[in-house]
Amino acid sequence: MLFKLALKNIKKSIKDYAIYFLTLVFGVAIFYMFNSIDSQQAMLELSRFY
Repeated sequence: MLFKLALKNIKKSIKDYAIYFLTLVFGVAIFYMFNSIDSQQAMLELSRFY
């Protein structure tokens, strides 16, 4: 009985949590993208000229 109630609650609030989850995934992706720019060979070659 409690399992059904919990499952029903999860289904009702999945839209709210999906926004938070997608924002978190997007933020982590942006973080790693900017951190990986330093180690890319093409960016190192470009920065050599400036």
